[in-house]
Amino acid sequence: MKAPQALPLDETTAALRALAARLQERLTGRGSVCPPHDEGGVEGFTVSSPSEGTVEVWVMHDADGVVVSLGGAPGWELPREQASVDVVEAIIAAAVEGRIEVGTGRGVRSYRVPMPDGSVREDTAEGLVGLLLAMPWKPRLRWTTAAPYA
Repeated sequence: MKAPQALPLDETTAALRALAARLQERLTGRGSVCPPHDEGGVEGFTVSSPSEGTVEVWVMHDADGVVVSLGGAPGWELPREQASVDVVEAIIAAAVEGRIEVGTGRGVRSYRVPMPDGSVREDTAEGLVGLLLAMPWKPRLRWTTAAPYA
C-alpha cells in the first residue's frame, strides 16, 4: 500500500485556507465553517447553515486534486490550480445565496449549481432506497430552490 503524500504547501492550499478563513468571518451568525483540518495529507472543511432548506458544501484537497461536494453527493474532482479554487468559491457562494436547485425523488437527490460563466454543474446523490429500487428510467424529481443561509 502506497503511503499518502504530504499535503503540498502551495498556492492552492494557501488559497483554500484563506477562503475558509474569509467564510468563517463572513458567515458569522448565518452559517458555520468547520476550519480546515489536515488528516494525513488530506485537508478539508465544510460550510453549512442551521437554517432549514440550505445546502451544505464539503471541500477536500490532497496532493492529487480538489474535490467539492454538496449534501453528500459524490462531488466534482478538480485539478490543483487557481481555477479550481474559483470554482469552489462560486459553488459556496451559490449555496450561501440560495441559488442551488435541489431535485428530490425516491432515494435520489440532485443538485444544479449555476456558475458565473453561465454553465450549470450537476451532481446526484443516490441513497440506499434509490439503489435498492433501481429503475430502468430516471426517477421523477421534484425541483425546488435551496434556501439562502440566513
